Amino acid sequence: MIGIGLVMMAFALPMNAQSKKEYIEKMKQDKQRFSDSLRNEKEAYRRRLNAEYAQFIKERWETLKSNQGEPRPLFPEPPQPYRRDDNSPIPELPNPIPVKPILVPQPDPTIPKRPDWDLPQLPTPPNFTFTSYGTQCKIHAGNELKFCLKDTKENTLSDAWMWLTDNEATTALLADCLELREVLSLGDWAYFCLLGDMAETLLGNDSNESILLQLYLMAQSDYMVRIGRIDGHLVPLLPFEDDVYVYYYLNLPGGRFYIMSERREGSFDICNRAFSDKEHKLSLRMECPPQFAFSPTNGRTFASKRYPELRVQLETSRNLMDFYNGYPQSLWTNYSWAGLSEEVKAKLYPVLRKGIAGKSQIEAANRIINFVQTAFDYQTDQDQFGYERPLFADETFFYSYSDCEDRAILFSILIRDLLGLDVVLLHYHDHLATAVHYTEALNGYYFELEGKTYYVSDPTYIGADVGECAPKYVDEKPKVYKLQ
Repeated sequence: MIGIGLVMMAFALPMNAQSKKEYIEKMKQDKQRFSDSLRNEKEAYRRRLNAEYAQFIKERWETLKSNQGEPRPLFPEPPQPYRRDDNSPIPELPNPIPVKPILVPQPDPTIPKRPDWDLPQLPTPPNFTFTSYGTQCKIHAGNELKFCLKDTKENTLSDAWMWLTDNEATTALLADCLELREVLSLGDWAYFCLLGDMAETLLGNDSNESILLQLYLMAQSDYMVRIGRIDGHLVPLLPFEDDVYVYYYLNLPGGRFYIMSERREGSFDICNRAFSDKEHKLSLRMECPPQFAFSPTNGRTFASKRYPELRVQLETSRNLMDFYNGYPQSLWTNYSWAGLSEEVKAKLYPVLRKGIAGKSQIEAANRIINFVQTAFDYQTDQDQFGYERPLFADETFFYSYSDCEDRAILFSILIRDLLGLDVVLLHYHDHLATAVHYTEALNGYYFELEGKTYYVSDPTYIGADVGECAPKYVDEKPKVYKLQ
């Protein structure tokens, strides 16, 4: 017992300055050795995955014929929006609505996470520049990453895959690209496009080398991808969590893999092998618009007819419009979740906040909905584009016209951002509206959903207040799309 006490007292004695400095330095060295050991272990694991994958590339590929993409959904829309005379008295509204809506289940999106690789933090400045949607991006890459494929046979591609794996510059490039994904707030599709822009700048437009590098980096980033080949050309094959229209596809284990190439019809050779068990499909849901460089379009003025103080002139970004113009069409909910760009919010939100300051929740909602109802000119997608096309909220401020789903998407974003209220989309047979869970009393059309009361709020029923429903849809059972 005495010996134990002496040992405890020895540990309790204070260290002199030299001993303390040496102790701290030893702790740092031990921590660094552990970190290096862990990094080496993970890098060895990644190299083993790539070696196994390269070996599989050498094996015989299977051949499948492509399928024509699903057509864009036909969504008949009224040629003109329904209007309610602003001077007419507010009608007596029944409670609740006569029919119970149908809740449509939504896919649970995979939010991209940084892969579990300990990638290097390079002290040297980036030395290679490329542009993606008007945005200058810098990475640590250059001539050391340039390679040439003599053909696209299995052995050649396998050797190239291992050459990329063994090249230290590729590891640095992966770290740079993942950092750009975070800095620019890129969703899955934007990240795929950025890798394509980088690879083509480095290795040539639509070259087999650029496509192989793009797919290599997607695989290292834990995305589910497959290598396709037709007539000696490589093509990226991607699966999505969402329904995707127009793109041709191949039926593979795990679902449809869409052909991301102009070469889309015919028989494709496929290297059908997962890179790792962590791979996941791409999601078309974005938490926010990508932070591309702002390139202003011509300014336009938007104003509420009932509340003229809600008037704003703003520009959208040409770079963002170009990005959205090529975005695969998907669920309406994805357009709402994306929200508005910071540049548009910086001009729009101060005006709207000033206009609703001091107002009750219902009064504020009525001002916001009138702005959306009357600040834009109406036209169906068929008349404006010749095909069905939902608009992201920024696009509604860019294009000359908008229809019911565009306004429902914009209104749902404004209600969430400005009033913090829960909102859902209502899909009728030829119309899209919204319903809002107001926390103030309101006399209007409503329904109960999962213990909450939602009031119909239609941003395309011109002149109507929240709680009013266009007579055509009073007896129709809508489908409900949650936005949570």
